Amino acid sequence: MRGKGHLMLAIPLYVLSVKYLSRTPELLLSPFFAFYCLTTMVGALFPDIDWAIDRVISGFGHRNPLTHSLLGPLLLYIPLFSYKVSHPLLINSYNAFTLGIATHLFGDLIKTGNLTWIKSRKLEHVWYVLNGIMLAVLLYMTDFLEVLHLGASTINFINPFS
Repeated sequence: MRGKGHLMLAIPLYVLSVKYLSRTPELLLSPFFAFYCLTTMVGALFPDIDWAIDRVISGFGHRNPLTHSLLGPLLLYIPLFSYKVSHPLLINSYNAFTLGIATHLFGDLIKTGNLTWIKSRKLEHVWYVLNGIMLAVLLYMTDFLEVLHLGASTINFINPFS
């Protein structure tokens, strides 16, 4: 799947997940909704940063398991949720970015065969599905933490500056 395909998959899935799966579906009416959609788009394209890395580090390769995994969102998760200083704008952006990466991984299931370091198609599918599921669990955890975060009401997550 190419960049346009990843974007065409990510944006509708983001809108549907906010509307039907989120604890704050009012986020669709937020003045920051366009920003969150942009963050989802960045997340949907982020795993393909390996194209640029391969130009610097020869042999890194496209569809590298390091970039096509939950590693990036997990590394962001630790500083965002280790301390009670996370701003709702950061949390919502993190969720949008992570969902974008998850849709990228599920989108790459459509055309497989190029995952660097993993040559078996079955193992590729397992890699994408397991990482996608773990990202979904991470999203569920952050959505759960949003409600508990600093005892803030959910309205703070719709308009973080109100």
